[in-house]
Amino acid sequence: MATFYIYALGCKVNTYEVESIKESLIKKGYELVDNPSLADYILINTCCVTNTAQKKSRQKISSFHAENPNAIIIAMGCYVQGFEDEVKEKLNVNLLVGTKDRLKIIDYIDNLEKNKTISLVNEPNKDDTYEELKLTSYSENTRAFLKIQDGCDNFCSYCIIPYVRGRIKSRNKDEIINEAKEFIKKGYKELVLIGIHTGSYGKDLNNYTFSDLVKDLLDLDGLYRLRISSIEESEIDDKFIDLLIHNDKLAKHLHMPLQAGSDHVLKLMNRKYDLKTYLNRIKEIQDKVKDVAITTDIIVGFPQETDEDFNQTLEVSKQIGYAKIHVFPYSSRKNTVASKMSGQITDNVKKCRSNQLISLSNELTYEFNKRYLNKEVEILVETIENGIATGHTSNFIKIKCKIDTTKVFKNDIIKVKIVMLENEIAIAIWEG
Repeated sequence: MATFYIYALGCKVNTYEVESIKESLIKKGYELVDNPSLADYILINTCCVTNTAQKKSRQKISSFHAENPNAIIIAMGCYVQGFEDEVKEKLNVNLLVGTKDRLKIIDYIDNLEKNKTISLVNEPNKDDTYEELKLTSYSENTRAFLKIQDGCDNFCSYCIIPYVRGRIKSRNKDEIINEAKEFIKKGYKELVLIGIHTGSYGKDLNNYTFSDLVKDLLDLDGLYRLRISSIEESEIDDKFIDLLIHNDKLAKHLHMPLQAGSDHVLKLMNRKYDLKTYLNRIKEIQDKVKDVAITTDIIVGFPQETDEDFNQTLEVSKQIGYAKIHVFPYSSRKNTVASKMSGQITDNVKKCRSNQLISLSNELTYEFNKRYLNKEVEILVETIENGIATGHTSNFIKIKCKIDTTKVFKNDIIKVKIVMLENEIAIAIWEG
């Protein structure tokens, strides 16, 4: 029996795709191994959203080859799509697959030869049809990630993703609903909607929106919680806000990328909003939705970002009171508009600004979590180790608490009281 090892770098979409291919290979009779040195085939889903991600992809492919020079290596994903020639010339890869035609891997794998390189990389924009990679289960048994779309139409000036993932492609709603039902049937309590640009779902469909999909999923019997991985300010409509207010199944946590707190930088980034529009939407949500947590992404050191621009980002972040900020130093990506801009920022300045913003993020997380000291919250237990349960609240506060392992189990829903804060983690008491 042929063996395989499979690995994903980058985002949750990459993980979803790897899990789907893993299921398909197992169904076909291949044996999954947990060590690449034991594998006949090694598959890796790559990333190139930043220089660091691209470097990690290269290093991982090289390390797999060094660890198991006899294995047939299959590389797929964004790095392969965007840098096909580099992969062919510099890395020992037998099969290259970009961000489409992943389903063909199953057909090709039996016929791959050790000393031959085959490329299936095709332009992602040639076919705007969603590639139906199906999945029935994950390795973890509390939270399942549900892919609903692929691609992005925004063409932010710094981002390579639209070029390697193509235009938006919404998944068939019946396929999504059926997969969600299958996850729920298998015991998953929380579903997380994911995509390359998740909130754009439905923009290429007729008369069916992202909010319509959310409503249909919330109506499913047996679902405890639905979480949205990321959503843009412009994609939040009145129907979605109404669901946030009135449906407890919808997680009270929105990840809304800001990217910069300066209109000057937002315009350079080709973002589709200005600061006033973003702030107004945030205020509306915070006023209407009790206990909502807003988290965000911010890029620092974007070309031509001044000290004044960055200080404005700091002030805006304080004003909003984010529950967490994911900080990204600007990374130049080939052929993007931003890579050709004047006023590139030095690495030292990027590092300094990153550290400042990370420090602020830690302060804001602490202040957000402090609101819940001595209050009872409900968590879904995700892990139990040495009698300590870990889980998240609806608004994504990470909780740790000591429990009785004869009474509380992974995937249980329990109520706990927060009594102490340790950095980004809240320590709670479970009283049984």
